[in-house]
Amino acid sequence: MKQLLIFGCLLAIVVSSHAREQGVPKLNDPDPGQKPPEAAAEIFAPDVISLPGRVEFCLALNPDENEAFFAVRKGPGQWEIHKTARKDGAWQPSVIAPFSGVHSDLEPTFSPDGRRLFFSSNRPLEGRADADGFNLWLVERQGNGWSPPRPLPGPINGPGDQWRASQGRSGRLYYSSMGLWSCPFVDGNAGQPVKLFDPQSPQGLIGGHAFVSPDEEYLLTAWMDGPGHCGGWDIYISFRDGQGNWSPSVNLGDAVNTPAGEDFPLVSPSGRDLYFFRHQKTEDGEESGDIFRMDAGFLPALKEKALATSK
Repeated sequence: MKQLLIFGCLLAIVVSSHAREQGVPKLNDPDPGQKPPEAAAEIFAPDVISLPGRVEFCLALNPDENEAFFAVRKGPGQWEIHKTARKDGAWQPSVIAPFSGVHSDLEPTFSPDGRRLFFSSNRPLEGRADADGFNLWLVERQGNGWSPPRPLPGPINGPGDQWRASQGRSGRLYYSSMGLWSCPFVDGNAGQPVKLFDPQSPQGLIGGHAFVSPDEEYLLTAWMDGPGHCGGWDIYISFRDGQGNWSPSVNLGDAVNTPAGEDFPLVSPSGRDLYFFRHQKTEDGEESGDIFRMDAGFLPALKEKALATSK
């Protein structure tokens, strides 16, 4: 049941100065590694990162957008993290990340400064015989490589499974564990987590696998059966108002969401592009999925709608 739930979840326009006032990053020039994005979503780096017959999801980009990590399904209930780099304007074929490949590792995300990479893993926790699920881990930059993985402390890692962590510049961490939680995480020390979204409330923010903007101005989440839901998992956005409260979630619409199911949103560090996973099934019932990419310039216009709904 847990594996079914896990895999069910796997599912250049320059913004005006008004958009910057709204806290949404300014979009820059097109990615030189791929043609300029069109209005419609397109598969990211086809035949290089997004391969036919392989499931890839949860892209993570470093601040310079020349290094990427993502998860690959290697078997039922088994995942590994791959890494790739962009050289001479082109993304290179991926290889297994040096800290992955033995246990099931998935859902990588960079810290805003690119010095840390968070991920979820079922590798054993030392001294925790009862911790046989998925917990959050991190690796840190060490020269041209990465440190050995270490688990995040309690109370972040606790009962149940912990999924995709996204961090703002303040150090505050957002992660999923039977709901979405927010927790201070500075210098390796964790504060008290606060549950942000009540899954029982139809007016609440019911989401997971969140991406938070570096300034924590907006959240992108994925959830089922929300307002305007298109089928499967849909991606939503919520904005923080002047009092620090989160608005109700707004569906990103059919430019992003389809009956196939979408998950694991990411806005590039430049604020230019929106990346997400699209989960599909082939005609013979096999699972498939790729990372998609599109212009993120439509996101600022959703703030007024979101905040108006909260009133």
